[in-house]
Amino acid sequence: MRIFFDRRSLRTLRQSIEDAMEDGDSSAFRDDLIEMFSEDQVEEIERRLDTDDFLDFLDQVIEEWSEEESDELLELLAERLGEIGIDLSFETEEEEAEDEESIEDDIEDESFEEEEAEEEEEF
Repeated sequence: MRIFFDRRSLRTLRQSIEDAMEDGDSSAFRDDLIEMFSEDQVEEIERRLDTDDFLDFLDQVIEEWSEEESDELLELLAERLGEIGIDLSFETEEEEAEDEESIEDDIEDESFEEEEAEEEEEF
């Protein structure tokens, strides 16, 4: 099974983790983390766990986390899910930057094509 977190979800989760770290309450973002998984994904994770308890699994991951960086938590979560045969992947900052560059290039190309069409109409 493969689970993918897109950049919007990751941005929200990272902000939630940062807020929790500032407040000193690492469990505060647990609900946001839970919401990132669909019911089907949770059921599949529970099926593969020895304990059949997704919330307990997340609590264990949070307890293992050093509470220093949000990316560390995500890597730990991916590692622990990998141990039960679930591939967790997420859009990296590099992919996000490439997507933004691609969007900017598309906008520039469209603007250039519009300018050329306007110039042709003038003649």
